[in-house]
Amino acid sequence: MSVCAERAPFDALAGWWAGELDENAASALEEHLFSCDDCAARSEALGRLVGGLLEVIPPVISQAHRARLVARGLRIRSTPCQADGTATAVFGKDVDLLVHELRGDLSQAESVDVEVRAPDGSVSVRLDHVPFDREAGQVLIACQRHYQHNYGEGENPSFHVHVTEQGQQRKLAEYLVVHVWE
Repeated sequence: MSVCAERAPFDALAGWWAGELDENAASALEEHLFSCDDCAARSEALGRLVGGLLEVIPPVISQAHRARLVARGLRIRSTPCQADGTATAVFGKDVDLLVHELRGDLSQAESVDVEVRAPDGSVSVRLDHVPFDREAGQVLIACQRHYQHNYGEGENPSFHVHVTEQGQQRKLAEYLVVHVWE
């Protein structure tokens, strides 16, 4: 395969895969890709990367992200979790993703941080400035099946939510989610 003298720039390929190019730029790039094996191969490699990234689900998602996952066909089971309470989440064979809806008063929140704690109370993960829904009073935790192996049998994580209001951080609540893996 020869290297293209007019090699399509990476940002143009990325913009094309993201659907961010205007119609004229997209048409010109597509015309080039159809006639250039070198650039078409680079574009295909980038497409595989983009496809893989679309499969990555962060541990905290927004309402809009959940809606996109549902639109993609993921079977999601939501578990409402009340402040300083315990909830049970069942990850059945008919479920692709659990979403824990951590509920609390976020009406004055400027930012939200979440700590995932192991059963011994140690912090496993700290997530700063996570997405949250101020109006619904929710932080959405995405729990994927492979997380089952993070803790031992019968061990469950707890989630500690901290909010920043008027420049001051305070603990909002703690949530224990008991997981049942079917």
